[in-house]
Amino acid sequence: MAGQPSNLTVSLSPHAIRDLDEIWGWNFGKYGFDRADAYIAFLLAETANLAITYLAGKVVPKLPNLSYVVIQKRRSGHGHVAVYELIDDVIQVLHFYHTAQDWQARLAGESE
Repeated sequence: MAGQPSNLTVSLSPHAIRDLDEIWGWNFGKYGFDRADAYIAFLLAETANLAITYLAGKVVPKLPNLSYVVIQKRRSGHGHVAVYELIDDVIQVLHFYHTAQDWQARLAGESE
């Protein structure tokens, strides 16, 4: 794609790592170890794809320097939102939010 930076890397912020730990803990409590591990592996694989697909993300309303993608295993049901920004040649993933959360309000509250 013309104009797209090459050799991008994806990096997780400390907040994003903490979010993944919480997601794992919730899944472990509800579904057990194997499913919690598998879901985190799924989220990380989809997040790694941002190195190629980051332009498909949508701009976060009121925070135009940030973008987001919805990550779901199935089209129906819940999933998680990965919020990120492009800094030079690094896609910095800032947070993961559950799709049922009012993630935009939480994110806006952090930026104030």
